[in-house]
Amino acid sequence: MTRYNLFMESGNLITNDNSIVRYKDYLIVRNMYYDSAHLIMHFEDIINSRSELPRREEYLEIFHSNAETVENKSFANEIEKQIQRQMDVNTVNGHSSHNFKTFFRLLLKAIAEYQEDIINANYVEVANVKAVSTLKKRTFLSYAYYDKGLTQALFYYFWLRSGFLYVNWMWEGVNKNGSTTKEQLEDALRKSDQFLFLRTTNSELRMPGSHFIRQWCAWEMGNYYTKNKREKYYTSFYDKNEPRNDLLDSFKPMREVVQGEIQY
Repeated sequence: MTRYNLFMESGNLITNDNSIVRYKDYLIVRNMYYDSAHLIMHFEDIINSRSELPRREEYLEIFHSNAETVENKSFANEIEKQIQRQMDVNTVNGHSSHNFKTFFRLLLKAIAEYQEDIINANYVEVANVKAVSTLKKRTFLSYAYYDKGLTQALFYYFWLRSGFLYVNWMWEGVNKNGSTTKEQLEDALRKSDQFLFLRTTNSELRMPGSHFIRQWCAWEMGNYYTKNKREKYYTSFYDKNEPRNDLLDSFKPMREVVQGEIQY
């Protein structure tokens, strides 16, 4: 399971006019996923299969080659500018920015921000949530950072494999009332058969800095544990070693989904 495959699969599903998720402009959302996939092409293969990571000249060449395949050229140009600005800031602050992992992390961050803007402008609703959620095995998604493009792509991934992924923002919206949000999450956790924690890119790439699990996710983990001590998983796109976090000790890495069941 890679981001590239998730994004391509999501674009294909939207191309086929699947009405499970409704948008104001299907074409823009579809192209967002295709462009995002094209821009990260080959990067994940390098992370997952090469023992020696490429030097600056090589990964910049890969990026520029990928950018040629993107339909929205202004998107690719803006992504490149964002990455360069952030790398310049890191260099000024005395941090080494000129390495593959840093570039890749900044690339994913810039794409996530772009995806969020597109979805915020076009997302309408999941069609007939109550009906579809009761017909499939249900998994609760605890996401560690606000990444609408990836979380929605994971929803599609489960949906195509006879599963239902509960992604709070997709049907509850942004609720600023803490007690109301807790009630919604409590109900969703009680109804869920599986629990999936979306790790941060920093954590997976073993980047320097804090890898703490945010308060809401820790609460969701503890709440689910009181209901189901098993069936707890975390995403593992790039990190093949167990995460260094006590909260995830009893979790297993998700490899794929078969008939709604998470496989590890």
